[in-house]
Amino acid sequence: MGLFRGDFYSDSLKMTTGVQVIFPENSNDVTPVITGTPRVLYLLHGLSGSCVEWTRFSKIEYYAKKYNFIIIMPEVQRSFYCDKPEGAKYFTYVSEELPAICGTWFRLNQSRENTFVAGDSMGGYGAVKAALRCPERFGGAAALSGVLDYPGFLRMILRGEWPDFLPEEVRALHPSGVCGEEDDVIALVRRQAGKPDRPRLIQLCGTEDFLYGANQTFRQAAEAAGYGHTYIEGPGDHEWPYWDKAVQLAFQFFCGLDMATTPIY
Repeated sequence: MGLFRGDFYSDSLKMTTGVQVIFPENSNDVTPVITGTPRVLYLLHGLSGSCVEWTRFSKIEYYAKKYNFIIIMPEVQRSFYCDKPEGAKYFTYVSEELPAICGTWFRLNQSRENTFVAGDSMGGYGAVKAALRCPERFGGAAALSGVLDYPGFLRMILRGEWPDFLPEEVRALHPSGVCGEEDDVIALVRRQAGKPDRPRLIQLCGTEDFLYGANQTFRQAAEAAGYGHTYIEGPGDHEWPYWDKAVQLAFQFFCGLDMATTPIY
């Protein structure tokens, strides 16, 4: 397995940032489920994480080889994958600059049907937002316990109901305390519903997750709009044991495998 860590200057962020990339090299220690040209997955981290959290807390290197994916894991701090009004443009970085850089450096096949985006928690929100705002770039997205009712989440923070994110951080991203439609994935899923080129979406959430209710809000909105996304729930909390299993279902979904019969490793 090829695992590379790099640091480079981002024009969108106006600073040096880090990225990890996994390449599914040939070896005899893993039997691939899928062969041929690797697909590309941009895998996004959560609020308290970094570009190394997926390699630290999951078997993502094994899954990269099993399902034949090149996996790109960027660093975005606590940005919620938003372009700040005054400062770093994190959404632009993940959705435009990073794909252009990686495509040049690694000569990737980044055709739409070959390129996907996924993430946990804050990263799940970022993944769905990236796919719905850039459907010409991403063929599909997976949200694992995603923050998918973002306006509701912001209201909760501003009321002081969750100490892990501060009201001051909300206002740094959204000075009025309210996000616009471009940062509201419920508004975006309604806008994209019915379009023939809409990305494939899979939403996964544990039934014990504190974001379970917010995930139901997004699910109901997507279903009412007729988007046609896939929803899967099961026992699990907002933690790595659940995401390590859920990301395997995301790989199977992207590959068009039967998720009812394909093993979970």
